[in-house]
Amino acid sequence: MIDSYFKNFEKSIVMKGRAGAKPSTGKARSKSGSKITIDTRLLKEALIPLIPLDLTIETVRPVDSGGFSPEGVDLVAYRKYCPDIIGIMGGYVPGELIYGFYHIVQELTRDSLEKVLDTIAKAKKLNMFTDGDEAGAVPIPSFVIAANTRYKFSELKNDITNYYMTKSIEHQYEMDILLVLRKGVVVKNWREKRSFIALETLEDSAMWFYILMIEYLDVERVIDIDFRKYVKKDVVYNEY
Repeated sequence: MIDSYFKNFEKSIVMKGRAGAKPSTGKARSKSGSKITIDTRLLKEALIPLIPLDLTIETVRPVDSGGFSPEGVDLVAYRKYCPDIIGIMGGYVPGELIYGFYHIVQELTRDSLEKVLDTIAKAKKLNMFTDGDEAGAVPIPSFVIAANTRYKFSELKNDITNYYMTKSIEHQYEMDILLVLRKGVVVKNWREKRSFIALETLEDSAMWFYILMIEYLDVERVIDIDFRKYVKKDVVYNEY
């Protein structure tokens, strides 16, 4: 049933026909050890049919009403408030409509791990400091999808935990789910602070990533967006 659907998920998001690259076999690494490259467009197309009907996924920049627009987010899952919401916002999507961030890592090493964790911590501050509303703000879920790694999962889990402890990053700014194609997933354990669970799920990794991801996306939220807060013009109009 559901496991059969995800058997070819990895194949569907791998870059095809890249200049100078050998054709992919569809496996995370071939027998010769060659690497794969995740195509952002293909990943978007593969994820859209899997998320709740009222959401969509695009390569757009997030922004909150305070003007903060974090960099380094590859894909954004958001509620399509109206057909031309991105046009209205000048190419951005307002933070109130965002349900998830996606970060793509082609080669997961200690350096790239620290870089993406830092990017996530900054992106999760969206909506957190706007007009004094931070008390009721909820950090946006962040998902990492990695194509290749030489990490052992026990070491990966330890490096994630050690990074957050060393940098003293508040727990609400930690990543939520990390998927390494055809290897496994690392999941934030919300029952404890500074706690993660690493699972070597192998060929079932994409399936478990989806099951866990959808728990974050399929959440009832009251959309309360005030477009007046996004108007930054300092103009005094004639009033009669």
